Amino acid sequence: MEMEAGSCPAGGGSVEWVGMNAGESLQKNPLVPDSGRYWCYRCKAHNGFDHTIKKTWRARSNDTYEKMSCVRCQASMFNPAKVRPVMYVFLGITLVALLFALALWRDYEDYVAGCLGFAAFFGLIGFMKLYYMTLWLLWARRQRVKSAEQLEEEGCKYIVLFEEMRK
Repeated sequence: MEMEAGSCPAGGGSVEWVGMNAGESLQKNPLVPDSGRYWCYRCKAHNGFDHTIKKTWRARSNDTYEKMSCVRCQASMFNPAKVRPVMYVFLGITLVALLFALALWRDYEDYVAGCLGFAAFFGLIGFMKLYYMTLWLLWARRQRVKSAEQLEEEGCKYIVLFEEMRK
């Protein structure tokens, strides 16, 4: 069964790098920004990934944990198109909780700590997502300035270097 880099088999498992070399045309250049593909923040590229699914069975819940690990450096990867809406929700909830804390400041002081705790929790997650999205946006901006020929040349070198490291 043929799969492209970054595609996920239904049951998880290892996903191999697309068998490209410097002589072949790069249809899926790992150095061309694409918000719909998973991106490694360490390698600054759309590498292939290992898709791991772990299920835990506890007394009252069945939890599923999914992780996309870069095949090159084993760092967690993320999909910018999927992270952006979640980031906006978390930052929006943070803003609303802070506004509630300001509104309740004088009349209902007992509830202010709860609102601030709620804002801190969602803000921590939201700002973490904002940090990774900022890394993605800065990288994408730098890559879009480059010419198509330059991106293709860099992509070929990147893939050849990766293949040499794997051997």
